[in-house]
Amino acid sequence: MDSSSANDKQVIYRSPIRSIFDKFSSTKDASLVYGEPIEFEDKCVLPVAKVNYYVGGGGGYSDASENTSAAQGEGGGGYFAIKPVGVFEITPEKVKFRPVMNSYFILTIISVVTLGLGFLWKRSRK
Repeated sequence: MDSSSANDKQVIYRSPIRSIFDKFSSTKDASLVYGEPIEFEDKCVLPVAKVNYYVGGGGGYSDASENTSAAQGEGGGGYFAIKPVGVFEITPEKVKFRPVMNSYFILTIISVVTLGLGFLWKRSRK
């Protein structure tokens, strides 16, 4: 195979890292945080979430020459976290925000209170 036929073949490569990065870098609107409104009776409920994401990547390309073939490489990674925060309850009279309670926080509070009461009860029995 001569070098002219090797150069005529172009490989079209769409990076999976680029598609992820393009999605989150171009979508800087409320759709990342606010869900689709849910309507029932005379209310409209709008879900709200906290979104954190970090994406990074890099790559390189080397041209083909007579002695070497073309090479391409890339790498990347990221972190995505989506946590529900609450809902906006919208009625004709008012808009009210109702936060979501974090179950780990509630369990921690219950544990601390239970341990504290157990400690006080043990001290009072002495």
